Amino acid sequence: MTMLKPALAFLLGMGALAAAQSASPAGPGSREYATLPVCTLSADGLRLAVEPCRTAPPRKPMPRRPVAQIIQRMPVVKQAPPVAMPAAPPSPSLQTLLNPPNAPKALNNCGPTGCNDAGGARINNAGPGTAISPSGKVCNRNGVWLQC
Repeated sequence: MTMLKPALAFLLGMGALAAAQSASPAGPGSREYATLPVCTLSADGLRLAVEPCRTAPPRKPMPRRPVAQIIQRMPVVKQAPPVAMPAAPPSPSLQTLLNPPNAPKALNNCGPTGCNDAGGARINNAGPGTAISPSGKVCNRNGVWLQC
């Protein structure tokens, strides 16, 4: 019963709205609308002179709004000069590629005072993880690998 009352009120409201619309002058296509005067402003320009009124009919043919057509030329763009490529760095020698200067060297015959490298040169220990090369450089030692 409670759902029936709102539905009935809605239907009655829709019927009243339809009756009000049929009593008022119809839209722009009806005969009653055509008999209304054309809308104009009152002398003070703040409201309509006569209400209800109809909109003015469109002019035939509709005049086009004059707009000046301005076409500007595209700017001339110069082509950028070619850029010279930098010279390629010299390629390393084959000997440098096979035996890089800072590559780790394998050690052998290690004892408490040092090791020998693959060429037989003596590498002396200078503390944990440190060794002195035959040329006097301080090198890092990691097990059997030496990097100066």
